[in-house]
Amino acid sequence: MTDSGNPFAHWLAHWPDGVLSQWFAEAPIGLAVLDAQGRFLAVNKHLANRVGHSIERLLQMGFPDITHPDERVGDRQRRARLLDREVDQLQVDKRMVHADGRVLWARLQVRHLPCTSEQTTDTLLVLVQDVVTDEVARLALERSEHRLRLALEGSGAGLWDWDLRTDVVEFSRGFSQLVRYQGDDFRRDFHFRTFLHPDDQATTLAAVERAIQGPQPFNCTYRLRCFDGSYRWFQGRGMTHRDAEGQPERFSGILFDIHERYEVEQALMAREQALLHQARHDSLTGLPNRLLWSERLAEALREASRHGHQLAVLMLDLDGFKDVNDTLGHGVGDELLRHLAQRLSQRLRAGDTLSRMGGDEFVWLMRGLSKEEDAARLARELVLLLSEPWTTSDGHEVHIGTSVGIALYPEHGQDEEALMKAADSALYRAKADGRGTYAYFSQDMTRLAAERLSLEGRLRQAVRDGAFELVFQPQWGVATDRLVGAEALIRWHDEVLGPIPPARFIPVAEACGLMGEIGFWVLDHACATLRRWIDTGWTEATMAINVSPRQFHRLLLIDQLRTVLQRYDLPPGSIELEITEGLLMERSEQTLEVLTQVKQMGVHVAVDDFGVGYSSLAYLKRFAVHTLKIDRTFIAQLESDPEDRAICSAIVAMGRALGVKVLAEGVENEAQWRDLAQMGCDYYQGYWRGGHPVPESRFTADYLS
Repeated sequence: MTDSGNPFAHWLAHWPDGVLSQWFAEAPIGLAVLDAQGRFLAVNKHLANRVGHSIERLLQMGFPDITHPDERVGDRQRRARLLDREVDQLQVDKRMVHADGRVLWARLQVRHLPCTSEQTTDTLLVLVQDVVTDEVARLALERSEHRLRLALEGSGAGLWDWDLRTDVVEFSRGFSQLVRYQGDDFRRDFHFRTFLHPDDQATTLAAVERAIQGPQPFNCTYRLRCFDGSYRWFQGRGMTHRDAEGQPERFSGILFDIHERYEVEQALMAREQALLHQARHDSLTGLPNRLLWSERLAEALREASRHGHQLAVLMLDLDGFKDVNDTLGHGVGDELLRHLAQRLSQRLRAGDTLSRMGGDEFVWLMRGLSKEEDAARLARELVLLLSEPWTTSDGHEVHIGTSVGIALYPEHGQDEEALMKAADSALYRAKADGRGTYAYFSQDMTRLAAERLSLEGRLRQAVRDGAFELVFQPQWGVATDRLVGAEALIRWHDEVLGPIPPARFIPVAEACGLMGEIGFWVLDHACATLRRWIDTGWTEATMAINVSPRQFHRLLLIDQLRTVLQRYDLPPGSIELEITEGLLMERSEQTLEVLTQVKQMGVHVAVDDFGVGYSSLAYLKRFAVHTLKIDRTFIAQLESDPEDRAICSAIVAMGRALGVKVLAEGVENEAQWRDLAQMGCDYYQGYWRGGHPVPESRFTADYLS
């Protein structure tokens, strides 16, 4: 076996004392070493005698030359897995071919050998063990398998057998015929995963995995791409075979072509669905009819009851529809109803239901109601939507209107009948109020919703006109009694509604999506004021600016900060964004990202109303919070309530330990100031010494001149 051109044989020959070489040559079991292409590098006498070739002859051959033709594809797959390091070793029973043509059964154990200084190429060590079989039993088994194969192929089915340990799949000829295969190596050309229809991949592969891992058999319907390019429906049924320890060993099954049957079943199902749709939908408009409406409302009421949600029922009646029928005819009236139904459907939210109850009456189910005034907002939109003129096919312009009655669950009714009666009563009142409007079942709710909508309208106008102003509350050093900065606070005095406090209009701005624009207006004007103060000589001035949660969740805030810092040439540390303790504890990905970027910019962050929530000390440290603002409720009773005094003292001590400044809000007398000074508090703001929020001109006159 020594050969100067064979590095592995060279390595064997030079083993100390020739021990390994002698053992290899005389071993009572077949041994061979293969290169990456399956060619023999070394082979022993036992294996040479077993296959009827001389050692010299085998060294000129490859392992595929002594392998049964049906086994060669599987051998290539197993060899690739070993060389790619997917597995360290494999065991397989397979057929080999003797020099005289006889088929021999053998058990192979194959192991990948690591490279050495002598052997620098990938090699495989193969142990070949004889498999002793009972010839009579084997022939009987072959006859039985042949009969089973004939029966299955006669039924038009295909077979597969997947060896889970070697990852080699065997297919019957019937399988390849089912998918229209015409080539010469089906196992090479067919890969189940890639031939699955994209829409069926996830469910089918999940079913295979469940069958392999669990006790249930595989039974799944799916589409496979055939070799003629078409997709056909198949049904696969299979099961997993396990070893003595219960580990998955093989996964085998049968494939049936069910394409024609499946298409017939789908056609029947589609017809059944069409009939079911007709039974539950209005034939004129295609909207849900009374039957489906009742089902949807009952379902919504059960869900709302379980989760404590609100919902609204809006009843719509067309104003002047009878005149259209009387003057233009019922055909035009039907055409108008179809058009209005389409117009309304385009406004539907996910989860809502719009139904035609008959005639010119529609009803709308509004799920997931977060605020009562949302129903009024929708009603107003529907009134405007249906007031738009419509032109008939022959050129007549039709003007129509609508009135809307609103009933809320659970306030106005606990069941379908009560809610429908309440909505009908509200609709009657809306018509009595002059038509073209809406009304709640409760007059008080109608008034409150109208006020909220009016406030929203005025707020939108104020945003367009920039009709806000800023006032500034001074902030002082406790120990130095020096002015250190100010907090910018927004004010709004509407020319129609009068002065409106932030506590009233800020929630409305948050709800209707205006807070981003208002927040940037505050940021820009506060920074412009800060620039003017610095220019007058107050170089250490800082400006505290409140940021709403909705504004903070938007990465747009980062761009806005960069804009104002550049526009007014401000040092980043002169701006302090005030956020709530609750916002800090949200820990949402977007909140964390904004906090991180604010920190990187050098802009300071203050936690407002600190002490009323449950902030994590780790978060305070991680995001380099600059200031903790003690909530005013703890300062109000500082002199008389020992618990409030203890809380304030603890916050100050915590701030000192974390290297965070502490500012007390709501300081109104000297005693509170002295207590805070004794604790070591850094800053304060409040009405003591006239520290009320004032406009910029007054602030400059009182504090900077």
